Amino acid sequence: MEKYRVGIIGTGFGAKVHAPMMNHHDGFDVVAISSVSRGNIEEARKASEIENIYTDWRQMIEQETLDLLVVASAVHLHKEMVAAAFEKGVHVVCEKPMAMDVAETEEMITERAKAGKLGLINHEFRFLPARTKVKEIMESGKLGGIMHVRYECSFANYTGLTTKPRGWLGQEEKGGGMLGAIGSHMTDALQWWLDSSFKEVFARLPIHIPSQTDENGNTEHRTADDAFQIIGSLENGATVTLELLSAARQTEHTWRLEIYGTEGTLVMLDDKKVLLSAGNSPLEEVELVPDIEAPATMPQIAARYYNGFQRALDALHETLASGKKHPYLADFEHGHATQKVLDAVRTSALEGRKMEVK
Repeated sequence: MEKYRVGIIGTGFGAKVHAPMMNHHDGFDVVAISSVSRGNIEEARKASEIENIYTDWRQMIEQETLDLLVVASAVHLHKEMVAAAFEKGVHVVCEKPMAMDVAETEEMITERAKAGKLGLINHEFRFLPARTKVKEIMESGKLGGIMHVRYECSFANYTGLTTKPRGWLGQEEKGGGMLGAIGSHMTDALQWWLDSSFKEVFARLPIHIPSQTDENGNTEHRTADDAFQIIGSLENGATVTLELLSAARQTEHTWRLEIYGTEGTLVMLDDKKVLLSAGNSPLEEVELVPDIEAPATMPQIAARYYNGFQRALDALHETLASGKKHPYLADFEHGHATQKVLDAVRTSALEGRKMEVK
């Protein structure tokens, strides 16, 4: 199997998840990682098990011979980093959300076209067995015409939000917030499953925990949402509700998806279980392909993502080797389609009115 040389920008998710995931795959070799804010280099080296750590991402792109760059930095830096990679003739996998707004995503698509390289968005959740089963069922037409979708996410993270800093994720000006971090996944999944785009949205973006003070009296003030509620409709006529709460004390399900069609109902619980009903029959569990277990040597934080991420890397390697994009990989056009929804949601929440997605 041919190995592709990978550089990663970002010592958070990039070093802790992307690096070990890729280095445990036979088709990738992470040759370098760069920090963005000159963070703890030794901590990044330990988390990633990569010795070659840069403090200047531009220098890494210039000096290393790369086939692929993973951009896992704060969102407000994505566009500049992606453009630099394409200028160097390197394929790109960019973390979601793709950028700060649609003007930036349009520029990134233009740069990709000029370079003639791959531009992909890391929506590894698409490859979880439960989610691919939802995609198969939707493509089969078993549910008939789709009337309504209810998609909810609740994190029991009240203690974390009140005791730990959010960093850039809590800062709106840096592209932080749960709408971008998780809403991008949910929006992408819905448009992918239903093969239809959002038409309009009405939304709220609360900050339930607006600040956090540490034991030394240092206070972090947050400007980015830690929850969202979205009511919308799709071009195919379906109505949609999307909801996320990250400050729950306790929750029964982290993820719950319900899709109601004219011929049946589908329910997905916690990305682990899919239930299907035909007509008025009871919901019955659908068999999924078996989970794949992470190697014992993989760090625990990365191992949590293994079941979907490993499959996504298989698809990425297949795409690089064949030159033909795997149908489940999200590209920059998917990222742009999601960005249009995120932009409309933010405007709706700011102005308190329904917004057309365009």
